[in-house]
Amino acid sequence: MSRPRLLDLFCGAGGAAMGYHRAGFEVEGVDIEPHPDYPFPMIVADTMDILADRGYLARFGVVHASPPCQGWTTMANRARGDWPKLIAPVRETLSEWGGLYVIENVPGARADMRSPLLLHGGMFGLKVDRPRLFESNAVLFGFTGPRTANPIGVYGSLDGRRLWTRADGTEQRAARTLEQAQQAMGIDWMEWDDLREAIPPAYTEFLGGQLIDQLGERAA
Repeated sequence: MSRPRLLDLFCGAGGAAMGYHRAGFEVEGVDIEPHPDYPFPMIVADTMDILADRGYLARFGVVHASPPCQGWTTMANRARGDWPKLIAPVRETLSEWGGLYVIENVPGARADMRSPLLLHGGMFGLKVDRPRLFESNAVLFGFTGPRTANPIGVYGSLDGRRLWTRADGTEQRAARTLEQAQQAMGIDWMEWDDLREAIPPAYTEFLGGQLIDQLGERAA
């Protein structure tokens, strides 16, 4: 039985892609930067150009997009920069295309997203917090789960320093080694620069199973 096809836009090194693959999709990625560690076929191109090609999009049953998040992170408040905010134009194009889509971004983008679902590492037993929002035109269900106690920070530098302390006394420390960071994220193929930008595959494996069910319902 053939796998449904999923297009992974702004794909990075494939954190989202691996989750969808594990859920049962055949995945192809697109990113403007090369990522030799991306574990599936990918093309290096401007994602917005790919979105404009309706014939190309028609090859896929689902499109996942992770537009650049810098415009909605604390980084945008600390440094001046013309960070692109692409959620709205990506949504507009995917809505016109008409297939199932998922748009992922950081919690700071909530005001620009439509009824997003929040997933975090504690829901999947991971050692990172890494909250992320997922908007979709499919009906996606979430669940509740405890926040990760003493999460590992997979960003910044590999130095093990304390990043912050919660009111309950738990704390987040930066990963000390690449291996520790990989284990915390559930990712074993990425180097540091890609890993710190990734989302855990557990998130999209969970969502991907729901999307496959809905594709089956559409085909019935």
